Amino acid sequence: MPETAPKRMSREDRRASLLDAAADLLESGRAPLTFETLAETAGVSSTLPYKYFDSVNEIALELYARIVGAVDDATDDLIADPDTDLDAKVRASLHLWCDVLRDEGPLLLRLSDDVAHPGLSRAIEGRRERAVDVWADAIEAQADVAPADARLLAASLTAGSTAILRRWIRDRLDRVATIERFVVMNRAQIEAVASL
Repeated sequence: MPETAPKRMSREDRRASLLDAAADLLESGRAPLTFETLAETAGVSSTLPYKYFDSVNEIALELYARIVGAVDDATDDLIADPDTDLDAKVRASLHLWCDVLRDEGPLLLRLSDDVAHPGLSRAIEGRRERAVDVWADAIEAQADVAPADARLLAASLTAGSTAILRRWIRDRLDRVATIERFVVMNRAQIEAVASL
């Protein structure tokens, strides 16, 4: 039986394949992400990545958006649920992030390197501001606080979430206990502001 030639990939599939190879390259840490190392990792010609991406920063942005966008979408869904209280929303969001960090931590760490991927800083900051907006709306809807206070509380919540997730990883803390402590601290902070 004659062999058939391999089917050519569609533009979208080839781009996704190159992004997967870039993720593998970054996770391994064996070489910096360049078009040349990407081509080698993907097993394609050295010029092929240039046909799909304008820069390495574009690749980093797309990888970041792929990971964080999925978490943001899931968080938006749980925040929009009117039957779930704020503590449960915070708890579920942190569990989502723990799962992502478990699965994608090395990649996110390498992507957040400002020196290697300076264009990503704006995207990360924009995502943080978006998170503050979303959480401020949730806090205002479920707590008796003014809009300005809700924004302050949301800023504290998002910054605190990042900090405790780092401690969870660095100190190898118990996941459930760490999240529960943070939920209690967040609730106490909201109650303190509401009593002013």
